[in-house]
Amino acid sequence: MNSFTTRVVAVSGAIAISLGAAACSKSDTPATSSTASSGSSGSASATAPTATAPASSSSAGATDAPEASDILDKAKTNALAATSGAFVGEVDQSGKTIKIDFKGTSDGKTADIAISMEGDGKARVISVADGVYIQGDETFWKKQGAPASVQKAGDKFIQAPSSASAMTESLSLKTFLEKAFGAVTPEQLATDVASENVGGVDCWVLTDKKGKTEGALYVSKDKSEVVRFTGSSASPGQLDFSQWNADLGIKAPEASQIMKVS
Repeated sequence: MNSFTTRVVAVSGAIAISLGAAACSKSDTPATSSTASSGSSGSASATAPTATAPASSSSAGATDAPEASDILDKAKTNALAATSGAFVGEVDQSGKTIKIDFKGTSDGKTADIAISMEGDGKARVISVADGVYIQGDETFWKKQGAPASVQKAGDKFIQAPSSASAMTESLSLKTFLEKAFGAVTPEQLATDVASENVGGVDCWVLTDKKGKTEGALYVSKDKSEVVRFTGSSASPGQLDFSQWNADLGIKAPEASQIMKVS
């Protein structure tokens, strides 16, 4: 029991991190593949659908735009300095769609991650000061080799062993962002900077040299905050960001929601 629940925490973190590179994958950046599974969230949609905030295009090369490299640098600096944040969306990897709804702190000590992947079920991992809790559907638990009693846990959470707490770094927002920005270099960016409105937020749009279809980063003009990442043709997807530096209100499940495992 200890080994497989600890493994689930590691797997969930690995998926979240791998999506960072996948969502930011440019035309000459290989897509990251992943082998794990997925989630359903209470505070988030059970299937974590890709956000589809309206985005209306303005000029495709705004003359008053800063240099693309400067926009990228400010966005990266602000993101890595953030104490918390959230993102939701989906990314295709190896022919499977991974859906994710993430919110958490930079250090990973507090996180609420819902993941789902075609054929591998759904899971939700909550990490708080007093422990790590995992909720999964039957398909997910079977894939993880869980005991029969856990496979029938329904919507109950299983508390991971104390050893899993050491893996909270893998659930951290900062680790995800480091992976994401590591997949984007100034040399890959087109010199022209577009301008678009995403869900009411005016953004600078940085694209790959081969065009928007090979990846784009949307950065708010007023705060230089990441608003959206979109993937490349090799690794399509979209992640929408919000709640930078906010109190995310993440709490442990109620005692009645936790299944006792002997």
